Amino acid sequence: MSSNRTNADLLLAKCVGQKVKIPDLFVICPWDVEVSPWDENLEREVELWRSRWVHDPTSLKRNRIVDPCLFARGTAPKAAFDELVILSKWVAWIYYWDDAHDFGEFDHKAQEVVTHREQTIELFRRSLFDKSPRSIDPATMAPDFLTAQSVHEWGAVVGEKSVSTSLKNWTFEGFAKSCTAISLLQQEYDKGTILDLETYWKIRTDSSAVLPTLAVVLYTDKVAFPDWFFGHKLVRKATDLINIIIWVTNDIASVHLELVTTSPTPSQRPPHPLSPYPPYPPYPPYPPTNSNAKQQCKHIDNLIPLLMHHKGITPQAAIDEAGRVAHQAYLDFEALERQLLELGESRGAAHEMRRFIASCRFTCTGILNWTYHVKRFFPWQPGMDRKDVLLVLGEDTPK
Repeated sequence: MSSNRTNADLLLAKCVGQKVKIPDLFVICPWDVEVSPWDENLEREVELWRSRWVHDPTSLKRNRIVDPCLFARGTAPKAAFDELVILSKWVAWIYYWDDAHDFGEFDHKAQEVVTHREQTIELFRRSLFDKSPRSIDPATMAPDFLTAQSVHEWGAVVGEKSVSTSLKNWTFEGFAKSCTAISLLQQEYDKGTILDLETYWKIRTDSSAVLPTLAVVLYTDKVAFPDWFFGHKLVRKATDLINIIIWVTNDIASVHLELVTTSPTPSQRPPHPLSPYPPYPPYPPYPPTNSNAKQQCKHIDNLIPLLMHHKGITPQAAIDEAGRVAHQAYLDFEALERQLLELGESRGAAHEMRRFIASCRFTCTGILNWTYHVKRFFPWQPGMDRKDVLLVLGEDTPK
C-alpha cells in the first residue's frame, strides 16, 4: 500500500463515526426561496430520459433520489415548461455523470477516465455549436459510455434554441472545465492524494459544476446577453461568489455521504420512480446487471476532512469554518450587487443584469431548498428546525 493511500485511509478513519451538527444553510445564505408547483408532466419527461439512458438499477435509484425536477423548480421558478425540462435533464445528467466517478465505476481506470471525459466534452461541443445538432448520432461520437451519449438529448436543444451566443460560449467553457476537474479528482483519488487546500479550492471551483448549472438556469430566462457580459470582471466575480456559496455548502451537506464505506445494492430495477407522487406506467423489466458501480465513496476530496487535516481541527470546527466561508461569499455578493446594477445601466444592459442577479440568487436558494428536501443529504422533514440537523460522518442517510 502506498504512503499516499495509507495517509488517506488514516484521515478517513479520523472522520468516520464523528457526530457533527450542520448549520442552518439559510442562515449562511438568507435570500428568499421560490419554488414553482410540482408538475407530473415534468417528472414524466425526466423519467423518460432515464428510461433511455440509465439502465443500471443502482444508478437509476440514485438518480431518482436526486429529484432533478425539484432542483429545477427552485433554481428557475419562473421558467416555462420546455425550459424546465432542459434544466431538469441537465441536473439528472450531471449527477448521473458525476456519480459514476463518486461511486467507483472509474476507480483505477485511468484511460477510461480520459476517454469518458473527451467523448463527453466533444459531443456536448458539437451539440451546442453544430448547425444541425439533432442530426448527430451520439452513439457514434461517444460509443463507449451511455453517460456521455446522454448529454446530447438536452444539449442539442440548448444548441438550437439558445438566444445568446455569449451565454452558449460561457456554458461550454464551464461544462468543459467541470468535466475536466471531475476527472482530475478521480485521478487524485486513485493515487490516494490528500490535496492541499489551495489546490483543492481551484479544482473544486470547477468540479462543483455550479457555473454550467447557472448557465442552464440563465438559458431558461431566454435573455440575449451581450457579447461582453460573461467576460466582464464584475460578472466573473459575481459568479465566483455564487460558486463558493454553493460548493462550500454542498461540501458541508455531503461530507457524511462521501465518507460512506458501504451501502446496500438493489438487485433489480425499481418498477416506478421512488417519489411520493402518483405511480407511472410500469417499465420494461431489466435483468440484474454486472455493473462495476460500487456503493461506496470513501472520498476525502471534500473541504471538511481537508480542513481537519491541514489545520488540525475537529470535524465540527471544520464545518463551522466552512459555513463562515460560504456566508462571507454571500455578504460579498450583496456588496457587489450595486456595482453590477451600475454596470448594467452604463452598458445598456439593465434588464439583462437584473435577470442575471435574480438567477444567481434563485440558483443558490433553490439548491439549498433542494438539499433539505431530497433524501440524498439530510434526514430532515418539513417542520423540523434546520438548526437541529445532526449527522454521523461515514453514515449513509436512510433512503
